Amino acid sequence: MSINYLLLTRFLLILVVIGSAFIVGGIIIALCGGNALLAFYWLFQGAFTPMLIPETLVRATPLLLISEGLVVAFSARMWNIGAEGQFYMGGISAAIFCIIFKYFTIPMQPIALLLAGLSGALWALAPSILKVRYGINEIITTLMLNYIAMYFVSYLLQGPFRDPVSMFPETESIPLHLQIPVVVGGTRLHLGVVFSFFVIVPVTYYFLERTNYGLRIKILGSSSRVAQYSKIHCDKVMIQSMLISGFLAGLAGGIEVLAVQHKMRLELSPSYCQYGYTGIAVALLSYLNPILTMFISIFIGGLINGSMTMHRMASIPVGMANIIQSLIIVFILIGYYVEDKLSWRILERLRRK
Repeated sequence: MSINYLLLTRFLLILVVIGSAFIVGGIIIALCGGNALLAFYWLFQGAFTPMLIPETLVRATPLLLISEGLVVAFSARMWNIGAEGQFYMGGISAAIFCIIFKYFTIPMQPIALLLAGLSGALWALAPSILKVRYGINEIITTLMLNYIAMYFVSYLLQGPFRDPVSMFPETESIPLHLQIPVVVGGTRLHLGVVFSFFVIVPVTYYFLERTNYGLRIKILGSSSRVAQYSKIHCDKVMIQSMLISGFLAGLAGGIEVLAVQHKMRLELSPSYCQYGYTGIAVALLSYLNPILTMFISIFIGGLINGSMTMHRMASIPVGMANIIQSLIIVFILIGYYVEDKLSWRILERLRRK
């Protein structure tokens, strides 16, 4: 009975968090002289109408991959804030690989995506080692590595790998035979979307919920002392959880380059998306549940996609979607606090019985 009550409470808190973010966002729109109801109407029209759902899924895919990785890292209490940098490192690695091997006619996409994932994992390795060996806070190191990754990618795009015929800092286009194919004609819905939703999600869920290693991650996340008493190699689990997180973030970058952008750009993660940071909100809002993460990714991807329509039809800045996402994070933290208090009350009642 108490478990069902907790699940119901958690579901209601998610609804309250999202609803509160929209209410406050609506107040901000009204204070700026806009029509909040009209803005939100076009926001959802641009996100979840049948014609635009494929584009919403395309926007949701990098969020899904990044947040699935963050679910693994956060479950081990490794606070990876560096998914944005890992995303970019994966993207640039995949792009450079495809440019170097552009004359190969055999399918090279799997190798390019594997390299993208490994690049993201490598970018997450240093913070995890610094954490377990020297106790350096991984929040700071992963955040700082985001900036290093951005400057490094900027150097490559304005220097050795810049497209000589382009006026913008970007690589040359990925050859058609090295791109990830579209699965629905007339849309940008690509094979990477199918792979992410129907392979990565169930594999992550099975890994965390049905394997001994997933159990070790959860034990470590709940209590490091219990993990030590259970003879779990805590340092090893912490590093490996970060590597998995970085791998999925890098994989997301590779898929975005090969399937959507078809070249590496500085704006691979635009300011109104910022997939690496938005993925944190998705992971937290889903309560570190790999299945729920899928639905939250679609919802947030819809906000990103619908913000364009909202801007065109209601003259509301695209940044309003960012404001709503930020408000969601604030209310998530409040929701966690409320849930913690409710959980303690339930435990107290059970003890009294």
